Amino acid sequence: MGRPNVLLVVLDCVRAANTSLLGHRRRTTPFLEEFGREATVYTQARTTASWSLPAHASLFTGVPSEGHELRITERLVPGQTVFDYLDGEGYETGVFSENPYLTVHPSGLSDSFETVVTERPDSTDVADPSETRNGVDGFWYADRLTEWVDERAEPWAACLNLMDAHMPYATRDAYDEWGTEFYWAMHDDLPIKWEWSVYGEQLPAGVGQLVEPLYDGAIRQADAVLEQVVSDLAERGVLEETLVVVTADHGDGFGEPPQADTEPPAVMHGMGTQEELFHVPLVVKGPGQTEGRRVTSLATLSRFPDAVLAAFDGDGSDPGWFEAPDGRTTAYQAPPTGQTAEYAEQYTDDPDRFRQAASLVYQDGPGDTVYKRAAWGEDEYAAVVRGRRSEPADDTPIDRPPSAVVADSAERSESIDIDALADGDDEMAEYDIDGFDDVDLEARLERLGYL
Repeated sequence: MGRPNVLLVVLDCVRAANTSLLGHRRRTTPFLEEFGREATVYTQARTTASWSLPAHASLFTGVPSEGHELRITERLVPGQTVFDYLDGEGYETGVFSENPYLTVHPSGLSDSFETVVTERPDSTDVADPSETRNGVDGFWYADRLTEWVDERAEPWAACLNLMDAHMPYATRDAYDEWGTEFYWAMHDDLPIKWEWSVYGEQLPAGVGQLVEPLYDGAIRQADAVLEQVVSDLAERGVLEETLVVVTADHGDGFGEPPQADTEPPAVMHGMGTQEELFHVPLVVKGPGQTEGRRVTSLATLSRFPDAVLAAFDGDGSDPGWFEAPDGRTTAYQAPPTGQTAEYAEQYTDDPDRFRQAASLVYQDGPGDTVYKRAAWGEDEYAAVVRGRRSEPADDTPIDRPPSAVVADSAERSESIDIDALADGDDEMAEYDIDGFDDVDLEARLERLGYL
């Protein structure tokens, strides 16, 4: 076997708790379960941050979030990612997504790829518009990826980021198994950044429970897209010579309560320390791997470059490439800047509450158990995670404050270069908030007893 291809599939916003792969009551990931029978399934994988920009930066560079602190007002200087390394080794590289931080935002992440394929969800016609609520979804990107693979003469490395499970949802009827007319009406009335209507107390956090069934259908669609991609690679005879890594950049919240007193509830993503935001699925199939493994040890997505290099060196099946060194890993989120900081000022009475750093430390435990200490600003707590369930704990084997552990990790981390963006370059007008005065949910929520 020659040098393997590399395929990183990021199921954007898909949290571990809602995958049937890891025990969710709804069958959201039937293909991922099948795929995992001949792959390595990590049950306790953690991302390094709870939103796309810093999480992808760590995925691509191997540097934990506290080591780069990349924020929306900054950019990654080109030439520092594992995809840049592979490009230098003669690989052809491509990214396929509508995630703006990977494609159109001047974050520097798109500079790692020779080919960048992106469309706004409503910008491209499809053969049968009745199949989807938007013109573009994950299936469209799967087709573009397959076309691109067909044209490659050299080994290739690609990132396919699927936004099907990112609100607003646009799930095809075939996969919308748990939605109802009422749930979709609620979804369609929510603002695009509805978390700020909760943070600003215009809506209760519990409204998220009414759209979570739609989220599960969206995950089911992303799973079907993954099935198409893997099937296409198998039909072309290239799957067995490809390292396939399937994960999520972060999870999503639907109103789960905080564990630190001052942190906000888990709504969407990007705020808080809850497990719904940091515990993600991870399935890895090494080139030629046919034997399935289930790893319950703590794992971190920042090991992706190490996994690529191990496969590049011909190590074959994944023996635990993503396991956390010394059984410990961290996650970190710098206080928000740019538009997010402005939203906190504009839509809440206590903006400082939403402009805190998040510091998390995880320690491997026995079996499928992980210990955790986390801080939202200065407010700390300890927890134990068993499987997908997190519970408060009186103590943990982590004997230092999370902010101190994270600070030490930052000092030990390899440094990468970050530049500040010019004023206003971080803004994306299509994602601006128009305000919440006209949110058409109040009457419905009153009837259900939410208000």
